[in-house]
Amino acid sequence: MTRLIETATTSLSQEEAFGYVAEFENIDQWDPGVSKSVKSIPGDTAVGTAYDLDLSYRGRSLKMTYTVTEWEPNHRVVLEGVGGPVKAIDTITFVSGDDGTIVTYQADLSLRGIAKLIQPLMGSRLNAVGEAAGQGLRTWLAELERQHN
Repeated sequence: MTRLIETATTSLSQEEAFGYVAEFENIDQWDPGVSKSVKSIPGDTAVGTAYDLDLSYRGRSLKMTYTVTEWEPNHRVVLEGVGGPVKAIDTITFVSGDDGTIVTYQADLSLRGIAKLIQPLMGSRLNAVGEAAGQGLRTWLAELERQHN
């Protein structure tokens, strides 16, 4: 398993940050590896809500389905993603800080089947994917702050 952790601080309230980031239909706005995210059933997000994602990595496409497994409004969301040889558990937490909200994005990635044999060799590539997502999240939150001011 590879664990990626990225943190972003925003002046948005905890409720606002949660509303934008925990709604995984928005991940294509901040994660450059995601080209499309669609909520499979309209309505309020809750445990069991699923999202179909189109991802791109080094010129290859991958479809994944992420399902909300934990939903604590304004505090935490956990999603489990499966697609091809990849399994992911993404945990996003929201904590009030002195200057707004601290958003922590953690992705635990593991390869399944025969692909798991090469996982030890993928560490630096997967870390780069996590860093790009973290930077995208920080940039997107800064843009949302500008829109709210």
